[in-house]
Amino acid sequence: MMRLFPAGSVPWLLAHEMRLGWRGMGSRPRDGTKKPTGSIGKVVLWLLAAIGIGAVVLGGVSLGFLAGRFPLPRTEMVTLILTGGGLVLLTLLLSQTINMSVQALYERRDLDLLLSSPLRPRVVLTVRAIAIALVTGVLYIGIVTPFIVTATLLGRPEWLGLYGLLAGLTLLAAALGMVLTLALFAAIGPRKTRTVAQILGGLVGGAVFLASQAYNFTRGDDGETTALTNAYQNALAGGAFQPDGLLGWPLRAVTGDLLAVSVVTLAGLIPFALAVVALGPYFARAAAGAAGNTASPRNKALRGSDSDFADGLHRAMVRKELRLLARDPQLISQILLRLLYLLPLGFVLYRNADSLGGIAFGAGAVVIMAGQLAGSFSWITLSAEDAPDLLAAAPIDRTAADRAKLTAALIPTLALTALALAGIAWLAPLAAIVVFAGCIASAVSSGLINLWQQAPANRKAFNQQKRGNWFVGLAEFLVQTLWAAATGMAVAGWTWGGAAAVVAVLITLMLRRSPERRYAAAQ
Repeated sequence: MMRLFPAGSVPWLLAHEMRLGWRGMGSRPRDGTKKPTGSIGKVVLWLLAAIGIGAVVLGGVSLGFLAGRFPLPRTEMVTLILTGGGLVLLTLLLSQTINMSVQALYERRDLDLLLSSPLRPRVVLTVRAIAIALVTGVLYIGIVTPFIVTATLLGRPEWLGLYGLLAGLTLLAAALGMVLTLALFAAIGPRKTRTVAQILGGLVGGAVFLASQAYNFTRGDDGETTALTNAYQNALAGGAFQPDGLLGWPLRAVTGDLLAVSVVTLAGLIPFALAVVALGPYFARAAAGAAGNTASPRNKALRGSDSDFADGLHRAMVRKELRLLARDPQLISQILLRLLYLLPLGFVLYRNADSLGGIAFGAGAVVIMAGQLAGSFSWITLSAEDAPDLLAAAPIDRTAADRAKLTAALIPTLALTALALAGIAWLAPLAAIVVFAGCIASAVSSGLINLWQQAPANRKAFNQQKRGNWFVGLAEFLVQTLWAAATGMAVAGWTWGGAAAVVAVLITLMLRRSPERRYAAAQ
């Protein structure tokens, strides 16, 4: 496609950006390593992808037939639904654009090269901003296309206005994402911006999940009206969601009003254009600053000394792995997201504190969380070693080093799990003891599986969901589920929980490999 445009033009550079964005969405590792998924795994992944695409197409066509038969009513409730859905989508888009803005500054590391090329800086920055918006919105446009095409062919062309609404939201999210990223860069510097921006993007995305649980947080008992329902009723009674009002522009855009389509599109296009023009110089300076500050200066005072090794190999390795975990911004953002998703569980446990079944369900969820955290931490410490050749050549006992790495993975796991255990202990002290034992069993089992089934890879593979053999990952999740079932049944007073625990232990032991076999496979 790039051959169709003259070199150095905006379409030529935009085609290049889109190609790189498509590669980033693909499954090929950046570090040049082979894909860890085998032939069977590829077939399964392609089958799942085909099922997902088929479900989207069939669902969109079905909704398109309904839209073709029944026009969208212009009522206050429909206005409320469209406005709320637009805000939710804007939140998701903002989360993605923040991460992509950080990637443009830190991950790609080619912006300084482009700015020093014969290409005009304004062209480079404009194309990069457009690419952020296109790569972010292409997924949602693809999802709604079967619906829009079907509805249009059946005589409802007004649904084409949904494209304008999506374009406006995507452009607005791209503008906000770039502004937030550069504001962080100016406030806290290039090194901290990467961590904070990625955490912020994750938290913004997680806010959508919390918003979806708002009804469960506020619902009353025995059919009482909720605070959220009362707020909705007051808003509707006050006329805030009148179809002809300010919040009715999205509804008018998807019901054939060309003026509304233009307004919602320009509502995103104008801030996007202003952000590109106004922030262009700052973006260039931020890229140059990021290129020169991604690594810590060697001449700064080094933390630590020879005394760090005086405590022995185990403590030195644990200390080193904990420092590396604390410096990983992607890991921190994902861990915070998992803790964020636990908030609804905490509300459910609080509301069902007098129900043994509610405590048992919450106990199982916490056990699974502990296993997931241990699996993630242990994979990073064991399989994603930054200097495996140096460690293999070092005059140390490899098994002792692996035990230290596993210990380092379990420390933050149990520390984070303690937050959930504290809540359970406040509601049911005796149950908390059982849950604590289940969390330790799940975490240790997950850690041992990652120890025995090491799959060396780059740390970026953690964020690309390429942590190794899919069958081992499935077995790991099964073991976590069995420990969760055993813990939940133990809390409920059922003796069958012992059988689930025995099966979990057997599956874990079946995955054991001797040090000689796993080290030979890692080479």
